[in-house]
Amino acid sequence: MTMLARWEPFRDLLSLQRDMDRLFGAIGVPLSTRLEETTPAMTMPSWDVIRRGDDLLVRAELPGVRPEHVDISVTDDILRVRGERHETHETTEEDYLVKESSYGHFERTMRLPACAPVDKIRAEYHDGILEIVIPKAAPESVKTRKIEVEVPEHKAAEKTHH
Repeated sequence: MTMLARWEPFRDLLSLQRDMDRLFGAIGVPLSTRLEETTPAMTMPSWDVIRRGDDLLVRAELPGVRPEHVDISVTDDILRVRGERHETHETTEEDYLVKESSYGHFERTMRLPACAPVDKIRAEYHDGILEIVIPKAAPESVKTRKIEVEVPEHKAAEKTHH
């Protein structure tokens, strides 16, 4: 079974910047401005999409996010989950020994299956886990409609003269 790994470009950029800072620092060139200091924290919740019976279950990890700070919407066939993770207490940069937590706005989207019954989608939030249940669409009967080919009268008259 093939697993998809989430690419986190900002982590790769930070790692590259640290390596370059170390390289240039070794030869006496001043260190660059830290990317962490110039770029606001990017928060992207992890989520799993699971088939449970006929339904799809989207399970998103939102630790530290209050349910009232989560907005779930569907536009056309796009499910959008947005929200904000607030810092729980005020600290200054000097207070931190290690800072790996991120705060700020987040947004994830995914395309829903064709004809998903939007009015039956439901969501629950418990212990930092958001679960969105997307019921399977009822199979629609195949509708076939015959389209008649029309020939305008002036085109039909031209064909008879040639």
